[in-house]
Amino acid sequence: MALIRRRIGGTWGSVRSVLHGFSFDWIKDIVGRAGFPIHVLGHLQQRSSGGATKGQLLGEIDRKILELSEEDLDQFATYCIAEMLRARPDIASDLEQVLNRVGWGISGVEPFPLELQIDIDTSELSESAQQALSTCVRRYRDGDIAGAMTSICGMVDDLTERIYQSIPTWNHRDDSYQERVSKSFNSLEGKFKQPLSQAGLDNAEIDRLWHNQRGSINQAAYVLGSFRRNFSDAHGPQSAPRELIQRALDCAVFIVRSILGCAN
Repeated sequence: MALIRRRIGGTWGSVRSVLHGFSFDWIKDIVGRAGFPIHVLGHLQQRSSGGATKGQLLGEIDRKILELSEEDLDQFATYCIAEMLRARPDIASDLEQVLNRVGWGISGVEPFPLELQIDIDTSELSESAQQALSTCVRRYRDGDIAGAMTSICGMVDDLTERIYQSIPTWNHRDDSYQERVSKSFNSLEGKFKQPLSQAGLDNAEIDRLWHNQRGSINQAAYVLGSFRRNFSDAHGPQSAPRELIQRALDCAVFIVRSILGCAN
């Protein structure tokens, strides 16, 4: 019994408690989309009288998933989270509160372990950048570190490409990864300096702030460019420590926030 309590606790226990709030048919649909062999639930039908209850349905699901390894059980639980959020985006806040207790957060519709800190509002991003971040979270969660690195770098590349498209004489493919980031930020010099001038800073201090901010962006871009060359799957599968994803994400969020803060 102790083994059963341990294995259906944690992530699945939290998911189960929220899943119980869905209708009988929705529970079936969600777990089926998450990979559960739905045919084993065929004998459970909800009727006006004498039919199966949601408790019986979830109990049958419990019995089947106890056959999974802990890793596979966690993966199944995260797939259920994603499907619940697609079905009911309005439950995101409540679901995240429950998941935080067992070390998980939510980015968009993707659950992720809280060891990976994502400090950005995804609504600030373009649709393709949101997709890149979502893909990064999913790949990181599933152990595809090289793929997660590719997605992080792609999120920044998507942003710089949109800036390049606004300047007819620039060609995104002509420049290195670092150059794309640096040139994109450099194009926003006037917008960076304007609020500083309005705040009453003298021109010399404004120039120093611009010089240092531009240098920070350039250095963060170098780090991402190096990680992309050495640890992404852009040039074939690579091996990298998991903690490098957090470093790459920190650089990417800094760049994205800095550019959007000036561009918007």
